[in-house]
Amino acid sequence: MKAITQPQKVDTTIVRTHALLHIAKSIHSIQGASAQGISFCEPTIDLAAIQHKLDQLECLYYFNSQCYVGSQNSVVKTNEKKQDNNVLKLATNKLVWHYNEAIALPFIPAKLAVVGAGIAAIEIATIYQALGTTVDIIITGDEVFPELDKDINKTFQRYVKRLFKIKPQAEISAFNFIDNQVQLSVTSKNKPLPDSIYDAVFIADADDSQHDLLTQPFMATSFPTVTWLGWTEKQLASSELNYKVINLPWRSLGRANTDVNTNGLTKLIFNSDDHTLIGGGMIGNNADEIFGEVCLAIHNKFTANNIAHTIHAHPTLHESILLAAEVYLGTATDVLNEA
Repeated sequence: MKAITQPQKVDTTIVRTHALLHIAKSIHSIQGASAQGISFCEPTIDLAAIQHKLDQLECLYYFNSQCYVGSQNSVVKTNEKKQDNNVLKLATNKLVWHYNEAIALPFIPAKLAVVGAGIAAIEIATIYQALGTTVDIIITGDEVFPELDKDINKTFQRYVKRLFKIKPQAEISAFNFIDNQVQLSVTSKNKPLPDSIYDAVFIADADDSQHDLLTQPFMATSFPTVTWLGWTEKQLASSELNYKVINLPWRSLGRANTDVNTNGLTKLIFNSDDHTLIGGGMIGNNADEIFGEVCLAIHNKFTANNIAHTIHAHPTLHESILLAAEVYLGTATDVLNEA
């Protein structure tokens, strides 16, 4: 007898978003191959084909009262005609997007303004930049990830300056619709900038960048990926914990050098009293693939010694976590130890 899994809610926005981010990563990988002496023609973007694939994925994961999905051997039942999904309902003005409108991929604008900081803002910017859009990011502060430490933000913004133009300490003073486009008047660092014309404007939700980093993993699947879990230096500055920060640049990793991925960074924060890992993350391409080890170590209160005595395959990006723990302990042989 074939089992039927009971219906459950699935956030199809995540499915759509990560499918688009995978497309963006594929495009960046092709473009980045030129640094290794391999060149490809510029990619051709078939918007209709991409939308069709996204719709297929959404149908696969879409659940409602008449949709059941089980294992490979289970019965799969779906409506012949899927009900309306709020995810893809467009805003009243087709030039102003919030998250749901943006991932619906209504069209590929020549120029896009992303207003706001945080994960959603950066992921939408990443998707559309890879598809050929010129992207400006307008933020009220200096950092695109306000909850993360300054060094993580600085590394990220240095990394993406060839992809986006970030306008910090910015305020929009005028917002006008002109000939099916949007004109923005912006001041940055108290200086007015020339008015800019955009084909669309994405507005990030105000609460997008609010995360409890002590319990909820932070991951921006951008290019590069940014991850974090646990205490940050910002939080520790007002705490009574004694701690030590270890930064391990990826340029010291063989895998990062062969992959032309040397701008990455692994950062671990240890409690210097009991040597447990209390915070950590990384920035770099494929950082999300190694982030799980940091989450596991923090959850299980692993010490630097636990990490250093765990086998890490070579050559992998995972070695950055091993080396950072060894640097903390003063036992590293591949990189310089902390004084």
